[in-house]
Amino acid sequence: MSSELDLHKLTKHATEHGLKLGADQIEAYVLFGSAKSVQIERGSIRRFTDTSNSGLGVRVIKNKAIGMASTTIFTLESIEKTVKDAYSLASISPPDPHFNSLPFDESSLPEIKDRYDPTILDFTVEDYTELIIQSISEASTRDEAVISGNFSAGYGERYLINSLGIDRKSISTSISGYLSVKIQEGDDVGNAFYYDGSPLIKNFDYLKIGKVAAERAQNQLGSQKISTTTLPILLDQDSTYGTLSPILANGINGFSVFNKTAFFVDKIGDKIATDKLNIIDDPFYPGGTDSSSFDDEGVVSKKISLVEDGILQTFITDSYTAPLVGLENTGHASRGSFSSRPTPSPYSLSIGAGDVSEDELLTDLKEGILLIGSPIFSMGDNPQISAQINQGFYVKDGEIQYPVKNAVIGGTVFEIYEKIEHLSKELQDRNGHISPWMQLEPMKISGGK
Repeated sequence: MSSELDLHKLTKHATEHGLKLGADQIEAYVLFGSAKSVQIERGSIRRFTDTSNSGLGVRVIKNKAIGMASTTIFTLESIEKTVKDAYSLASISPPDPHFNSLPFDESSLPEIKDRYDPTILDFTVEDYTELIIQSISEASTRDEAVISGNFSAGYGERYLINSLGIDRKSISTSISGYLSVKIQEGDDVGNAFYYDGSPLIKNFDYLKIGKVAAERAQNQLGSQKISTTTLPILLDQDSTYGTLSPILANGINGFSVFNKTAFFVDKIGDKIATDKLNIIDDPFYPGGTDSSSFDDEGVVSKKISLVEDGILQTFITDSYTAPLVGLENTGHASRGSFSSRPTPSPYSLSIGAGDVSEDELLTDLKEGILLIGSPIFSMGDNPQISAQINQGFYVKDGEIQYPVKNAVIGGTVFEIYEKIEHLSKELQDRNGHISPWMQLEPMKISGGK
């Protein structure tokens, strides 16, 4: 626990030491926390791990050159050596012509409720095991079901200080889990999974994880091949979020925009989707899994509209990319770990509702494919899509006929946004990740029949 360490003092010492060495600017970023993780194999708990996720990363600027170093040892000697290593790298590295400055933000931090649950810190192995056993029990609806998955619970403290005056701290908790269920009847196999996660135990539906995973696996039995065709695609709320979110994250990332690899480069003010689409990024959502009052450079986050009536409103930026794309810093710096350099990333997207009910979307579908928890993925910067249908169903005259196998949806990320025909009135809220059902106009489906 951090009570044994003065992490703020250590973080501040790192910046002060860097300035003494001769750094023009310096930033110290500390993550301190742990996670209890449980691995499930064949319906049994096989492995329990309690690991640290702690470390300090330093970014030193010298003559516009950047040096970075990190350590997992929280002693003055180790921290000073880390700062010296970063300073040495900056001293011998060529200047970065695109670097402007580390950020300074004197704004006060907004309060975000329900991001910290102290009971997670007191979670015993017995408590955690009992919770997981109940989830597995919900998934064990058939003796032959093969159940696997992972559950994780942890907490983290974050400290960020730079030499321009930023001094931030946050603390949060999390608990999450998923189960995968496989049911086999002869050559017929049903595979499915379900997940949930929250900063608070009271909002973590561990029983639903097992129940829904089992139901979906059962529903996948009797799958059939279809012929290659072109059909409308109906996506449930998880599929909608999992489809639209990563495309937008790439499409408006300031770093990708500067490098001309973003899907929506030069598209601010342009129509990128039908006028039914509205998307907001809300980092202050109470109890949001990805909510945060400040970004990974210490800049206060901003609630911003990204898409209004199908028109792209802005890109997301950090201190490095904002000048490169000619925009203000939107406070979206994000790091993969304490040792990573920040790049822009969205927080919690809220995809606006439409004017059609879920029931109407299905009953009015004359022929099409329904995706349940099966997003249409794109791979990295490649705008081409070739997405396997993992949990999909053939629909005829508003009725689900059978699950589909060996079928692939083809197209581009631009088609996904342009072909949005309907969005449902009903919204699902997964702790700040908010989305409706969505119907796409006909897309090409390569079948195996």
